[in-house]
Amino acid sequence: MNPENNHEEMPRDTEKKRHFDSCSDAFRSGRDDATAKAREAAPELKAAIADVIFDVAYGTAYGAFFASAFANEFVPQTVKDGVSKGAAAGRRAADKVRRGSAQKNASHGDRAENVFKELPGTV
Repeated sequence: MNPENNHEEMPRDTEKKRHFDSCSDAFRSGRDDATAKAREAAPELKAAIADVIFDVAYGTAYGAFFASAFANEFVPQTVKDGVSKGAAAGRRAADKVRRGSAQKNASHGDRAENVFKELPGTV
């Protein structure tokens, strides 16, 4: 038996496949295998992702509330009062600026209407 001619001794298929048929079979087989493996792995992956999301949410909530509770106990009352009074004063100042801006814009709008009425050819 000559190894170079070994392929000639193998039985040939009676029906020849075209190359794209064998490629499409390979893709189809790969798709089916991947789908089956994904269905097997999905429940474990879902559980792992759910555990990670829970741990992140728990850690975030714990960290935020621990820090705020600790700060609430640690910071003296005079500092808390000062921050509260400063925030209220800032709010009042911002409201005053907003009211002044609104009034200024309203009076500016009146002037714009008067100028428009004075233009020739306008009603």
